[in-house]
Amino acid sequence: MITLSTIFTLAGFEFFYQTSHKATFIRPAELEAWFKTNEKLAKILGSVLLVIGLVLSVITLGLGSGSIAFTCILMMIASLVVIISPLGWVKTGWLLTGFGVLFILELI
Repeated sequence: MITLSTIFTLAGFEFFYQTSHKATFIRPAELEAWFKTNEKLAKILGSVLLVIGLVLSVITLGLGSGSIAFTCILMMIASLVVIISPLGWVKTGWLLTGFGVLFILELI
C-alpha cells in the first residue's frame, strides 16, 4: 500500500507541476497541449490523486504516522520531480517497471 500511495502522490504532484507557469518542461506536444487546454481539470485530478495517496497512507499506517509518512513522501517526490524532470532522464517505462518491482516486493 505504501507503493500505491507513492504512485498516487507522484502522479498528483506531477499534474500540479505540469500546470505550473514558471517551470521549464520537456514533454511531448500532445501532452503540453492537453495541460494547457485543461489546466483546471488537471489541477482537480492532481488534488484527487494527492488525497488518494494521503488516504492510502492513513489506512496503512494510521492517522498520525500515515499523515507524517505522506508528508515525507510528498517532500521526497517534489524534490525529485523538480530536480530530475527538467533533465528528461526519467522515462515512463522505467518508472512503471520500478514501481512494479517495488509493489511485488511489498506484497512478498
